[in-house]
Amino acid sequence: MKKFWLLIILILVFLQLSAESFDIHQIIEIGLKNSYDINTKNYSLRTAKQNLYSSYLNFIPTTSYNISRTESQNSIEKSGYISISESFSSNDSRYFYTKKSLSSLRKSKIDLQITKKETVFQIIQYFLNVLQNQKLLDVARKVVEISIQNFEETRILFSHGKVSDLDLQQSEINLSRAKIDSLKAKNVLKKSIMDLCSLINIEYEKNYEFPEFDYEFQNSKDFTFSEDNNLSIDSAIENWKQAKIDYTKNKLNFLPSFSFSISKNFTWKEKNILDFDKKSSPLKYTLSLSYPLLSPITNLPTNLKHKYSLKQNQLSLNETRRKQKQNFVFLLSDFQQLQESLKLAEKQEELAKLFFKLTNEKYILGQVDITDLENARKELFQSSKDRIIEYYELILTQERLNLITNSKMLNRY
Repeated sequence: MKKFWLLIILILVFLQLSAESFDIHQIIEIGLKNSYDINTKNYSLRTAKQNLYSSYLNFIPTTSYNISRTESQNSIEKSGYISISESFSSNDSRYFYTKKSLSSLRKSKIDLQITKKETVFQIIQYFLNVLQNQKLLDVARKVVEISIQNFEETRILFSHGKVSDLDLQQSEINLSRAKIDSLKAKNVLKKSIMDLCSLINIEYEKNYEFPEFDYEFQNSKDFTFSEDNNLSIDSAIENWKQAKIDYTKNKLNFLPSFSFSISKNFTWKEKNILDFDKKSSPLKYTLSLSYPLLSPITNLPTNLKHKYSLKQNQLSLNETRRKQKQNFVFLLSDFQQLQESLKLAEKQEELAKLFFKLTNEKYILGQVDITDLENARKELFQSSKDRIIEYYELILTQERLNLITNSKMLNRY
């Protein structure tokens, strides 16, 4: 018999050691590394950087190198030259392309920050859901224990003729219902763990463990909203800037175009491949003014398209500002309400525990019936459940406030 229990203990120890535990920070790091959205935004950022580099290279003067040798029956002709030229115009597209590339790069950086923060928040949300369901499963199992105890008490009372057969059957039904609730809670927990594993892109294992973590609640007065520190607004501003650049560039097509160019040719001396006459050709300067006569007609539709796009982006920017500020006000109100609700839920749970204890004692003494005992048990279960839900919802709301105010979530991300 001793060997049997020793074997059971060894198996339990082995299972405990084989269980893999992930705290919330490990889960977040894995999620950030495996996130499809973040990896996609990283490539978008790299593309934006290359576009900016390309726009800078457009300012390099145009340089061409030509060397040729022509043979015929009577002669051999050799010629060659290097030509260097550069031109500038009042509606030079290179300037606007560079400005737009700079804005695009800033937006890519902002969007990457937004994606990282939203990913962290989503992981926190899924992790809290797992912790909440773990607690709810503990409560459901505790209810099963209480129901078993109540059933045994009812059976003893029935054997002494203090309760009816109907009460015994009702007690057994209550026990069965508690077991069903426990099975449901277990299944909900399993699904929440699977959802978390899917989110961070790891294989689900039934022996995963997710420990609780210490959390410090802030005061509602600590949260302030600033448009200058809101990533969603910053992203919308860059969209507006790019639309304005396109509109400004197109408006210049209605004006005369001034251009200035400079060029220099170096003729080949035929001594070696890199021997050119530096004095063979003087610098050439060109200043011109041009204006397409039909430009006001042909450019008008495109100009209106850019104008409407700019107005649309302005509306989008204003709406983003309004929604972000409104969401902050709503979240702050929810946070304050949840703080009070959690205090009340904790007090209610203590009262429910005391009420159930007194009702159970009265039931044993025959002063209340099985229905009163079941109602007290339900109240105990519901109050514990409410307190757990309020606690994790308060954490999530605080992190939502950190997200919208661009503050560090969990004091780290």
